[in-house]
Amino acid sequence: MSIAAAGYVLKVPSERREVLLNEAENGGSFYRSTPFVAEPVPNFDHSRRAPLVVFASFEDGRITHIADGKRGASAGTGLARLNMQDLKPLARPIPFEELKSGVPKRVQAHLERVLSGGGILPPKTLGAFVDRIVELDASVGGRLARFSERRREALRRFEPRAKENLALQKETLGIALEISGMSRDELLAWQPAESSQQSFLDGLPGAQVREDAMLLADFSTMPGFETISEVTHYGSKVFAKAEDPAVRLTVIMANRLPLEQQTGADLIYFNEAYRSFVMIQYKAMEKGKDQAEFRWQANDQFVQEIARMDALLAELGKIQSGSDPDGYRFSENPFFLKFCPRVVFNPDDKGLFKGIYLPLDLWKRAESAGRLKGSKGGNVLTFGNVGRRINNSEFVGLVSGSWVGTSIEQSAVLGPLIREVLASGKTVTFAIKHVVARAEHLDDIAEDPDDDDKLDTSKMFG
Repeated sequence: MSIAAAGYVLKVPSERREVLLNEAENGGSFYRSTPFVAEPVPNFDHSRRAPLVVFASFEDGRITHIADGKRGASAGTGLARLNMQDLKPLARPIPFEELKSGVPKRVQAHLERVLSGGGILPPKTLGAFVDRIVELDASVGGRLARFSERRREALRRFEPRAKENLALQKETLGIALEISGMSRDELLAWQPAESSQQSFLDGLPGAQVREDAMLLADFSTMPGFETISEVTHYGSKVFAKAEDPAVRLTVIMANRLPLEQQTGADLIYFNEAYRSFVMIQYKAMEKGKDQAEFRWQANDQFVQEIARMDALLAELGKIQSGSDPDGYRFSENPFFLKFCPRVVFNPDDKGLFKGIYLPLDLWKRAESAGRLKGSKGGNVLTFGNVGRRINNSEFVGLVSGSWVGTSIEQSAVLGPLIREVLASGKTVTFAIKHVVARAEHLDDIAEDPDDDDKLDTSKMFG
């Protein structure tokens, strides 16, 4: 099943209309503040990782409402639940004929078929259909922007290297949210930036391009952050945990080069509670003869990056860890490599890349043992020869509990690492998980999680 945004036309049976509208208006509970309604429909394919918009017809021959949809569980033989949240009326009911007459002729037959029987709109028909609805009711333009043909056109204009870099940056943000226990739903709100696109963060609502003084004031006590002023472009966004808005994730994406010239992405994740740094370096695998593979050779960029990690590890090894229980780690080596076999930029997919996580120590053991060799003796890593590896869920568990990463004492001297990665030509994602200490401001923060005046970072790294 392809993972893509989709639209569903729901023709609500007359006997169900009043029931659904009443529940949408008056439903909700202690457990769910936003009412949702559900209707059994013929079974259909759609990934829960991608957005789904529902165009509901509560009047014969007219689209009257839109809702955020999700394919639910089975509702009987050949049936599935179509779950709908935030069901809202259009400014006016729009007749089917008015919709059909305003779309390109090439999709009119497809639209006629779906409007007649209901169901999923074909991708090209969806874009034209959305553009027509927005033309007739501009008030829903923001809500439907991600489904429009204009957005599809904007995505097609990105160069291949730019798309690869956006994909890796989206992955760094996704895994940071997962480690922090936060929903990745906000990833689906991404839109191509109206001005120059330097990073994935530029396309998210609420993200800000920061001024040097503002950023340095927020993170002046974090090792190495004085070098951020040397970076050409950086943006920031604060995410709050829905269940506990006091738990925050501040994300900064910094880079020096235009998007299409960047050379990949790194993630530096800091857990404030345990004072632990972890760094993940991403590598895109290429399509080999039989399977995905990653190749390298002596003195190439990858080998130089490993050497820089080794040099920093030697310095960290000189620092004796203390006896604070919060500083305990299974491993104090903060470096991980993730090899991704399929790096495709899909802003409609909130999922994480499948891939191979390797602690740097395991990588070095496998290479020293001669395991990472091809049939002709070249250096190559594949799913077949790598042996033991860590998957997404295992990695999240290790990092979220700070069972791996730098000790408290080591974390205080990581300035050289930050300087090195900022000079690498990549986009570096800094993700800092912390808890807002000023309880009296929790209500305000929950209402406005992007208000920097309410974010106290002065003691994050002290």
